[in-house]
Amino acid sequence: MKRNPERIAWAVLLASFAIFCLIVVGVPLGVRWYIRHAEREHKALVESLSGTIVVEPPVGRGPIPLSKGQETSISEGTVIRTDETSEAVLTLFDHSFMRIFPDTSVRLERTRSPRYKSGQVPNTVHLYLLGGRIRVDTALSSNTELVFWVKTLHAQTRLAADGSYVLEATNDRSELTVYRGKAEVSAAGKTVSLTARQRTEIAYGQPPKAPVSAARNLIVNGDFSKPLSEGWRVFNDQGTDGGTVDGEATLVVDEGRRAVKFFRSGGNGNHCETILEQKINQKIPDPATSLVVRAMVKVHYQSLAGGGYLSSEYPLMIRLTYRDVYDSEAEWVQGFYYQNVSGNPTTYGLQIPKDRWFLFESKNLLETLSVRPYKIIKIRVYASGWDYESFVSDVSLIVE
Repeated sequence: MKRNPERIAWAVLLASFAIFCLIVVGVPLGVRWYIRHAEREHKALVESLSGTIVVEPPVGRGPIPLSKGQETSISEGTVIRTDETSEAVLTLFDHSFMRIFPDTSVRLERTRSPRYKSGQVPNTVHLYLLGGRIRVDTALSSNTELVFWVKTLHAQTRLAADGSYVLEATNDRSELTVYRGKAEVSAAGKTVSLTARQRTEIAYGQPPKAPVSAARNLIVNGDFSKPLSEGWRVFNDQGTDGGTVDGEATLVVDEGRRAVKFFRSGGNGNHCETILEQKINQKIPDPATSLVVRAMVKVHYQSLAGGGYLSSEYPLMIRLTYRDVYDSEAEWVQGFYYQNVSGNPTTYGLQIPKDRWFLFESKNLLETLSVRPYKIIKIRVYASGWDYESFVSDVSLIVE
């Protein structure tokens, strides 16, 4: 250093200049990067809609019970649990919300937005559905992109803004239904895209199945491709008039169609019902918009005219038992007949051509019933009256 003080001076000067340039350029760039990428963590608001829910914070005090109408703010890492009698709603910072149905556990993992107006990071929401069923309605995105992920044991799902989605998860499988918007489901190295009114299913360790229609049939073995013991119960109800002659319900092939044939003879004016019954016990999905009964029906013979004296005895009938939104049990009934020579009342009946297959499709029961159904209990397809011979095929109860 003593031999070359000038070189050392120049080295110090150049190093200082370089540091100065880095500071002049780097500090503004660093500030700019921070402003563009800084995030703000948000709390969410959870409220009990019915029953008592349990909120488990990530740290601090233990589980917090919330009764109907109570609410609290929660942070990232909080778990919300409902039992079989409770429901909750979670409202997020961007006005997206999630309805949590009974017997569900879900964890709020991430709720972030840009810290500054000029920030370029998206609004981010990450949820983990531990088990159960949720409905997610994502908010309309304005200037900020929305990255909304829902993870289950089987898959990761990205939900688009301004959409309505239902997700279900059990130990064996997950299911996603898109009612509005778009979604991408990824599992086992494969990604499937869904649009409105589509759904997919993901089994454990398997890729998502190809999208299918959101509509689903609640009835098992409605095409009668399997024995009646698969999903159905067959029995007779003689009523109270002392009859002893039972009818029969048997699998047949009629005009190339698999069907169930209801047959009774020798009734001698005594009432009988030959019944095909299936227990369903399923809640109607939310936000379902349509519930329709479909069946192929055919009446070959009826000895009792029309629907009998009280419009309650048709040679072929469909009876749907359900619980409405007030938890009262109610029924929807449709009968079929081809003759009414006695002029009996036919309030619940539909006249169809004799001995010809007829495609029946009900109106949307969610719109036509006076009180909206909440849960389907069972369905009965049966023949009623004195003597009868009728057929039914392709029974379905389609909810969408």
